[in-house]
Amino acid sequence: MTFPAFYSNSPAEQITQAFRQIEQNQMQGLPVCNELLTTEVIGLTRFNECWVGALITPWTLQLIMLPASAEAEQLEEGDHRAYEFPQGKVVFMTTENDALGPYQSCGLMSPLHSFESQEQIRQTATEVMELMFQPPAESEEKQSVQVAMPGRLDIDREAKSSEKKSGTRRDFLRGALK
Repeated sequence: MTFPAFYSNSPAEQITQAFRQIEQNQMQGLPVCNELLTTEVIGLTRFNECWVGALITPWTLQLIMLPASAEAEQLEEGDHRAYEFPQGKVVFMTTENDALGPYQSCGLMSPLHSFESQEQIRQTATEVMELMFQPPAESEEKQSVQVAMPGRLDIDREAKSSEKKSGTRRDFLRGALK
């Protein structure tokens, strides 16, 4: 299958189609999947020479990045790169898809069995995207989210609060709940 070297316009539809095909074929009926969820791209935004957004599938929530211009760095499958977002560094790994070509991803959560609806996971993905582009000085408790390795969310705490944690989704995303 052919794919563009870069996506000058938002590739949200192409991403959704590619992963929905995986959802309906390779992942259909597997126990790792949450049958209440479906594939969806949230908050796809142009960031430097790439498109970055949150990708929801029934089996994982991840960040996904695709080239937006010919100037985007061309990476080989398996390559890792750290990108500096307003909230901090995030490490992505390059993978290939027959429909999309090379793309970069950073796993955030899997499996997603604790989510009871598409709306609930959509809200979480929206918060992730908001946090990524929020400078640390503006974030509660002055925390900076860093993904040190694909699939592992680490928190670089700039200031600690002595307050008891409230147990909100935002606390979970920032790693405040243990």
